[in-house]
Amino acid sequence: MLTSTARAPDNANMCSPGEPPIAAPDPGRIREVARRHGLDAIRWWPPNEGDLLVEGLPPSLRKLRTELERALGCRVAIYLADCLAEETRDRLRGETVDLLAS
Repeated sequence: MLTSTARAPDNANMCSPGEPPIAAPDPGRIREVARRHGLDAIRWWPPNEGDLLVEGLPPSLRKLRTELERALGCRVAIYLADCLAEETRDRLRGETVDLLAS
């Protein structure tokens, strides 16, 4: 039985303004991780801070994930661009931010 008739606030589905913004990763550390793992690109897939699209196939996904989590300071989910259909890969390049760009 419904016991409360109070309306939800208009911004109920929005992030609270008190949350700190996502810190920009150190490009030097990201470049070093990419170089060590033989990657052509590491791209951030907003809005989640740990969603990453990588181009190139690293020798060890586990080691790559561990190093990226240390460099970014958060858990990461890695999506391999080389394993996606070309149309999907092209669409994701437009939706992601290149972390290796100068």
